[in-house]
Amino acid sequence: MWVLVTAPSAPAAMAEGADGAVTSTHKMLSSLSQSSILNIRTRRVAPGRIAAAVTLTQTTSPLLPLVASIDACRRQMALDGEALLSRTLGLAADARRRLGMLPGLRVLDAAALDLGPQQLDPTKLVVDVAGLGLTGLAAERALRERFAIAPEGSDLSSVILFLTIGDTTSSVDQLVGGFAALCGERTVVAARTPPRSSGAAIGPGVQAMTPRDAFFAAARTVPLTAAVGEVAAELLTPYPPGIPVLAPGEVITADKLDYLAHGSANGMYVCGPADPSLATLRVVARHRSETT
Repeated sequence: MWVLVTAPSAPAAMAEGADGAVTSTHKMLSSLSQSSILNIRTRRVAPGRIAAAVTLTQTTSPLLPLVASIDACRRQMALDGEALLSRTLGLAADARRRLGMLPGLRVLDAAALDLGPQQLDPTKLVVDVAGLGLTGLAAERALRERFAIAPEGSDLSSVILFLTIGDTTSSVDQLVGGFAALCGERTVVAARTPPRSSGAAIGPGVQAMTPRDAFFAAARTVPLTAAVGEVAAELLTPYPPGIPVLAPGEVITADKLDYLAHGSANGMYVCGPADPSLATLRVVARHRSETT
């Protein structure tokens, strides 16, 4: 079972002064999938108001095993959390070192990810496979189908892995062995620069309309290759990183279209478009950005 644990060095949102924060215990700890906790401060957020808002949307038949699993993982961390996380950090460091020694692989560090030293979660490994002449998407498929390894996700250049309290020395050996087999089958190639899930590709764009107005506006369908300068009428969110590339009302740029075209050609998963193949996009009818 692969679950996400937080980096001990990273500051917690509540400790940094947030008024509320959701903790995904199903990723960060060991509770069942779909379970999470909402933490709030009473100084600025009224618990009664939060409870009323939750009541408006929650089911009247909650799945009690989810609630019980949250309590069980809370108890687990209270009793054994330090030991479990210490062991996980050791496994992650070992995996990072061993993967970094394989030809054609690059395990990205804080500098490569444009993070400060205290912002890097050591339990997350971003493995760049461009040196093998592979996309991260192709490498993830091979790891899943041939080596029974379940990465968290992948993009056009990298495979994203989480080391967790559920991992063991055996699972790390299996992970390294799978990558070693891929490396043994490939010839190391010169570095290339495929569109990455960063920078202008996923950065904030220019909003020509509010998301609400664009979503409810009359829309038309245009070929992906002809959408530069149009205003998006739908949400397009690749995973990973789970950040929208385009939101309704946003002006469509060449950088974003290039990223989407490369991703679509290589099997990238995109949530939201009416046309899953990304051959076409829905745009606001009779509204073309003057910025182009």
